[in-house]
Amino acid sequence: MKYAAATIILLIEFSLCQIDYGFNFSKSGSAGFQFLMIEADAISAGLSGASSTINRGAKNSFVNVSSITGTNQISTSISNVNWFAGSNLNSASLSFRKGSNVFGLGILSFNISEFEETTVSSPMGTGRQVSAGNNLLCFTVARNFTDRLSLGSSIKYVEELLDDYAYNNIMFDIGSFYETGFRNFSLAFVFQHLGPDVTPINTKFRSPMLFRLGASDNLYANNLFKAKLLFELVHPTDDEDYFIIAQEISILDKLFFRYGNRIGNEQFGNSIGLGINNFETFNGLKISIDYSIIFMDYIFDNINVLSVSLNR
Repeated sequence: MKYAAATIILLIEFSLCQIDYGFNFSKSGSAGFQFLMIEADAISAGLSGASSTINRGAKNSFVNVSSITGTNQISTSISNVNWFAGSNLNSASLSFRKGSNVFGLGILSFNISEFEETTVSSPMGTGRQVSAGNNLLCFTVARNFTDRLSLGSSIKYVEELLDDYAYNNIMFDIGSFYETGFRNFSLAFVFQHLGPDVTPINTKFRSPMLFRLGASDNLYANNLFKAKLLFELVHPTDDEDYFIIAQEISILDKLFFRYGNRIGNEQFGNSIGLGINNFETFNGLKISIDYSIIFMDYIFDNINVLSVSLNR
């Protein structure tokens, strides 16, 4: 019975992804709040984004909100992404379990280095320094409905700051994680950044809505060594669809090596990652450190991502 219920839920979620395919407009560049499209943690970055089936607590909550059900008692994570042109994305997340329910909080802050204002009359600069950036605050609730099915949702407050002007929006995420029971095959269905249009400075922008369909399975596993293959289909409403194929190799579930490749997305190259997972420190706390590099072409520098997590 529970397998039938899980299958029905997943089919409903899959059908909902057909709501908006953007046939009536040119999708590229049509949405605002583009900082939400950045991979905010090192695990996701090392896998080129194919991490919706990574169910390990707070560290992956910005990709799949249901992943916080991987929290045993409490989980917290902080990350830093050195983005283009001296900009940075910093994130922090916290999750804690209460019975079958898990509650979470998340913060994102995207900062751009100050730059000199230019105008039509002063194209070389006015001497005035201006700044811009984005902030996000989210509250998440997830639940283990069965020993294999987890569902989660979050509400997010998002704001964008453009010098002395600011605008904001309310968005929602919905995520699911399902262990099928066949081998180690897992599925994930995720809807991200669902929200109304915003109209800053008399210009209308859509929310950067995103649908992810993820799948993963162990190619080989024993007590010493595991090799996991991950696949993800990503459908952004403001860009073209693309696929991700990634691999994660672990030794003793302590040392992780990651590789990811986006197919159909020319903005980013391959990515690699390294992780040291769940080493005990004090009072039962376990620390994890993850580092990833996203390789770019000769125009931009490579992107470095660092995450540190504590779990109990």
